[in-house]
Amino acid sequence: MPYLVMTDGTKIYYEDKGKGQCILFAHGLNSSHLKIKNFIDEFKKEYRIVCYDQRGHEASDHSFLHMNVKTLVQDMHEIIENLDLKDVIVIGHSMGAATIFSYINQFGCDKLKKIVAVDMSPYLRNTVWKGGIGQGNWTDEDFLQDMDRIFDDVGIANWYIVKNMMNPKLKDTPQEMEKTMEKICGIGCDTYTMASLWYSLFRTDQRPAISKITVPFLYIMPEMPLYSMVTVNFYKDNVKSDFVLEKDFPNTTHTILMEKPKEVAQKVKAFIKK
Repeated sequence: MPYLVMTDGTKIYYEDKGKGQCILFAHGLNSSHLKIKNFIDEFKKEYRIVCYDQRGHEASDHSFLHMNVKTLVQDMHEIIENLDLKDVIVIGHSMGAATIFSYINQFGCDKLKKIVAVDMSPYLRNTVWKGGIGQGNWTDEDFLQDMDRIFDDVGIANWYIVKNMMNPKLKDTPQEMEKTMEKICGIGCDTYTMASLWYSLFRTDQRPAISKITVPFLYIMPEMPLYSMVTVNFYKDNVKSDFVLEKDFPNTTHTILMEKPKEVAQKVKAFIKK
């Protein structure tokens, strides 16, 4: 299996396939390159595809050090440098988009050609604005209760977050399926990874990074998004290049890349070729 060893010794699993314009994919929390594989595969015939598992996820090392957004960014930077990527198109879903924003805050857009962010806010807390998680309604107390659930049982915590925020279609899941879903949601990242990154995401205000975006920016918004138009309007007002919003994806939620991979890929390809 191909790995890149980061400066702190953490092994990051990656794949680098195809030829042409390079696209770098960054998945979200409790996800992996495998969970969005159908979306990634939509690009493999036309582009050079680079994808990887963020630290603490799937085939990458489950480190007990440096588990925060700042280090996820260092990983992305080292991948770009080690693979000598230039004029790369970066696509980030959820935490993957947060990684991109923080990358821009630290390293700028010199190596980037275009950016695609999928259902993500630059700041998750709703204390000083309403562009945060849960359509602006998730409170700090909700967040603290999430942390309690994560330390108690990561599967139960993930399932609670999924059905109450990320995919409201799952709220009516039959009671007999609940235990199964909790087990499924416990696969992917461990308690330490989930708690550390959930905390770091809430603590990191990346709104200043948005005004440093100097390349075209596409925002993908599902029909039932995790974030509201407050977030969208913030991007529109602060991105220093072309801003494009795509939101015509019926019956989709935060897991849109798994729900409508082909439809989202078509919009992204149109944005790339424009």
